[in-house]
Amino acid sequence: MVRLRLMRLGRRHRPFYRLNAIDQRTRRNGKVIEALGWYNPMAAEGQPQLELKGERIQYWLSKGAQPSETVKDILAKNDLLSDKAMATWNKDREVARARVTAKKAGERAEAAVTELTKFAEGADADVASQLETAKAAQSEAKAAVSAGKPDVADAAAGKAEAALADAKKADEAAKAKKAADEAAAAAKAEAEKAEAEKAAEGEATEGE
Repeated sequence: MVRLRLMRLGRRHRPFYRLNAIDQRTRRNGKVIEALGWYNPMAAEGQPQLELKGERIQYWLSKGAQPSETVKDILAKNDLLSDKAMATWNKDREVARARVTAKKAGERAEAAVTELTKFAEGADADVASQLETAKAAQSEAKAAVSAGKPDVADAAAGKAEAALADAKKADEAAKAKKAADEAAAAAKAEAEKAEAEKAAEGEATEGE
């Protein structure tokens, strides 16, 4: 089988690529069947960056030549793929974008669990249930990432983030209650002290 591949040339930090038709049995930079163009990502402004022999590329594709993923991207962007191949390329791009979106949602879920785990260590409230919910949501997000389902991953990330927010809210309430209880206890102790001092003064007056 013939493969359409890019062969890297040029110097270090200044790559230059040739697009070649190569027999699949040869190594990447092995014997070239036909040169089909070049790609210069370092081209100066105003200079051409890409040159393709469209007719010859389409000839090889019609003979069953398989482009590498990078070459396929180049050909698709230059309208050199067949309608069927173009449809497949577009579908593959949609799947890839979905996986990227799902992965970002998965990272959000993971970040929420990490923050909640650390937050629970110093929380006054019992946030075990929120942590359990967040971890379950993280598992859902991971499964959605593997399946390439961004909407499901996003919803799961939202659950994890909501659990984190609930934990913080519960802790704020617990801290407020603790502060109120401490203030009430201090006020009661102060009142009891004042009452005791008053009683002591009364006893001293009666003794005189």
